[in-house]
Amino acid sequence: MAAITTTETWDAAWTTTMRSKRKRLTDNISNSYPTIAAFRKGGLMEVSKGGKQIQEDLMYSLTDSTWFDGYDSLDTDSTDGITAAFEYFRYNATPIVISMTEEIENRASDKAVKLLTAKTEQAMTGSMSTLNAALLGAQSGKSIVGLQDIASITAGGTVHSVDSGANTWWDNKRVDYNATYSTEDFSVKESSTDMYNGILAMRDLWNKVSEGNDTPDTIISNYSVYGDYEAIFEGTGYYRYTSATDQAIGSGSQNATYRGVQFIVDRDSPGIAANHQLFMLQTKYLKLRLQEGLNFAKTPFKEPSNQQAKVGFVIVGAQLMTNNRRRQGVIDNITTSTTV
Repeated sequence: MAAITTTETWDAAWTTTMRSKRKRLTDNISNSYPTIAAFRKGGLMEVSKGGKQIQEDLMYSLTDSTWFDGYDSLDTDSTDGITAAFEYFRYNATPIVISMTEEIENRASDKAVKLLTAKTEQAMTGSMSTLNAALLGAQSGKSIVGLQDIASITAGGTVHSVDSGANTWWDNKRVDYNATYSTEDFSVKESSTDMYNGILAMRDLWNKVSEGNDTPDTIISNYSVYGDYEAIFEGTGYYRYTSATDQAIGSGSQNATYRGVQFIVDRDSPGIAANHQLFMLQTKYLKLRLQEGLNFAKTPFKEPSNQQAKVGFVIVGAQLMTNNRRRQGVIDNITTSTTV
């Protein structure tokens, strides 16, 4: 723990007990969680009432139709084109621990924040940060399925118990950015067409995950990719400003947009050196399923038999589900001009 020392060690108990007059606790360590915020705003969180597994029914084949006239014999063969995807709920616990001595010392009249309140906020923020990172990560151990699983950079693999190698209709879409432009930056123009390579890659992925009016509504990447995207529109002598609702590509009053879709920037989005990623999603086929009663729920405090302390937990029961992987996409191997 990085404690600050004056004449006392300013750990959790001292910091929230003495000398601080501003009644706030400022987070200096975690990233924000814009992906969770987007899921909440878009109504992508659903609460389930119990159950060990989540089931999503899937249709992968259509029944054949027959043109006929008069007394033609009609096909009555049954079509097997319906299956289901299954996934277990996953659970995460973040402890809230407070000792008896800390609690008593925190009763000073000039306290800035009650220690229990501060500890609860600390745990809640940690839980939220962990879930946000898991949404943009890949499933590991007992964590939830992440966007790196649902919009995978490699073909094949099993998601929600369905093998996309054997069932290609279950595979997501992908564009390997460096397959054609291995030495170009995301915002560098292609020499022969006066077009930016990164925009061409986004166009290719957009078309892959679209079907008529069924188009992406969410784009997520990190600040390195987003910074190069901004540079296209904010470079010297070339700037376009649009409102947040404008359907054109450009910089808006908030985040830049692409074809009317706002660009969500999240530091948890994958990106290392020359291997940054950009997700392009149709979120109507995505849901963050939460267990009823375990939606960042606080458990009662319990006291260990051999310690004068008490511990509670912030508990989350969740799973990220999709019922249409082919409408989710990712651009991989993006080399950016800067790392932010």
